[in-house]
Order: sequence, then C-alpha cells, then structure tokens
Amino acid sequence: MDKPILTVPHDTLRRKSARIMRVDTELQAKVDELKASMKDAKNPEGVGLSFPQIGYNIRGFVTYLDERMKVYLNPEVLDMDESLTLGGKPERPTLEGCLSIPWLYGPVWRSKRIKVRAIDEHGKEFTKILTSFPARLFQHEYDHLEGVLFTDYTKKESLPLYFLDREKDQFIEIKDPGSVIKW
Repeated sequence: MDKPILTVPHDTLRRKSARIMRVDTELQAKVDELKASMKDAKNPEGVGLSFPQIGYNIRGFVTYLDERMKVYLNPEVLDMDESLTLGGKPERPTLEGCLSIPWLYGPVWRSKRIKVRAIDEHGKEFTKILTSFPARLFQHEYDHLEGVLFTDYTKKESLPLYFLDREKDQFIEIKDPGSVIKW
C-alpha cells in the first residue's frame, strides 16, 4: 500500500532523519510503502523518493531508474569528486525537481562522481560508485535525509527557479525565487 507524498511546507521534510537500527519486518513494510509510493507517483512522476517524503524520519530512500528500483538504507557518501556540475550542458543544465515541491525545477551544483555505502532492504551492505545522473539523484535524495530541499540551493547560491507550465509544456523562469520559496 502506498502512502501520500508530503509536500512543502510539511515540517517532516525539514527534520534530520534517524539512523535505522535494524532491518526487520516493520522496516520491510515501510520499504514496501516507499516503493509503492514511488511507483504510483504520477503527475508528476519521479525518479527517487525518501522516507521523510512519506512521513517517516528514518534514513533511507529509493531510486527508480530504467524501471529498476534500488533501495538505500543508512546511506553514506564515502568519497566525492570535488569538481561540481550543474549537469547537462553549460548552456542547458539539468533541472532538478522534487515530488514534495511539484512543478518547480532548478539547477543545483552537484558532484559528478561519488562513492557511497548503504544497506539494501535485506540488510546486506553494499558500496557503489555513481556518476552523472545517478550521482545527482543520490545526492538529491540524501539531502532529504538531512532536511535539505533543492530550493535551499536556489536561495543560497542565487540560482534560477522555474515553473513547468503543463499546458504549454515549457519552463517559465520565476523572476524572484524568494517570492515563491517560503519554507
């Protein structure tokens, strides 16, 4: 059964998440809820979802790329490339969005390459090196576990923010992002 995705300004999204102490049937049920919520996310669809986004302040998230779900519990960044990128091409950076902030998008400086460690839903530890979009996605979801939203970077680094006009299927720049970002 899926759970509704919380949206800003819900205070759960701003809390730092607690470490998961054991992988048991109770946690497995929460993982199943997270997976179901991710798969059922429509209008907009997403590629990642964290436990805080469905109301649990515990350290974990899923990514959903190429129709494959990956579970990261107690994720850690072991190493991070110091060179940052906005993704895409310099004249057309990758715009991040968030299921908890529907229809707003913006570029975020992220590391191109990261080495991570986590536990899967069966309690097995794994280490991975992520690059490009999967690295960006991991960093976005990891931020949720720290109570950070992508719009925090918009404010802090004076980056542009866009609204997706669904009727025209085009991004419209918000001239004063501070007028929209209140949370």
